[in-house]
Amino acid sequence: MKAEHILVKFEEENLPDEYREYYAAKRNNFFATIQAAPFVWAAFMLLDEIWIRELQNMRTAIDTSRMFPLVLFMNGHAKIRIGLELAFSGCLPEAYSLFRDATESVAHGHRLFSDPELQKLWLSKYDDPNALDRFMQEFWHSKEDKLFDGLPELYRLWKRYSEWGSHANPISIVSRFVINETPKHIEWRLNYTGVEPRMLVPALFEVLLAFHVMEVVLFGDCHDRLKLDPDLVAMRLKFERDKEELRRGIIRTFNIPPPASLSSAP
Repeated sequence: MKAEHILVKFEEENLPDEYREYYAAKRNNFFATIQAAPFVWAAFMLLDEIWIRELQNMRTAIDTSRMFPLVLFMNGHAKIRIGLELAFSGCLPEAYSLFRDATESVAHGHRLFSDPELQKLWLSKYDDPNALDRFMQEFWHSKEDKLFDGLPELYRLWKRYSEWGSHANPISIVSRFVINETPKHIEWRLNYTGVEPRMLVPALFEVLLAFHVMEVVLFGDCHDRLKLDPDLVAMRLKFERDKEELRRGIIRTFNIPPPASLSSAP
């Protein structure tokens, strides 16, 4: 599809030619992915609606110690939304990088929920060198045992997205690296956007599962309030049903084999 069929007049008039081509391709991929995988998009939108309802339910503070941790959950949700747009646009490494940031923000929010006294330490990080050192001990070092304590799946996702998106390594660029070879020359190229549907749709489902893991943490931390919203409970049950139906549909469509079973010891 040509750029002029995708961009509005303002964009056509203000974006330079080279950037306009990239921008139009990214937007086209976004629209095309929604059209090609509408049930994946619908699942994301339902889960996003669940997040918004949960955050709105917690907007009126009864316990002031919950206010700042919720800001960290909001920050995670904001990053998820941008990461979602990038993922549907075929920019998977960038989406993974933002989802890594989101998992970390949610983990910080959860840790401050579990120990409100840590909020003083979190907010005083830059007050003096001693405060910074205490912050590093609680939130930076030994992440598995401290920041992600009790959140093993979130920790696994944080590590995965660190490798797949945030860090410069073969894993984070292999999906977009292209070599064109002719009898006369070899061309190396990096595709800035775009992923084959067979790779993109299962990857989007994995990102959906990560989005859900973070929602489960939020719901668990605020369970005493959120369980009182019957519509929210119904929405979460619907998402669970839709998620499993979507999983089965993706497996059928792309003929994805089951994971290899562990061989028994001789």
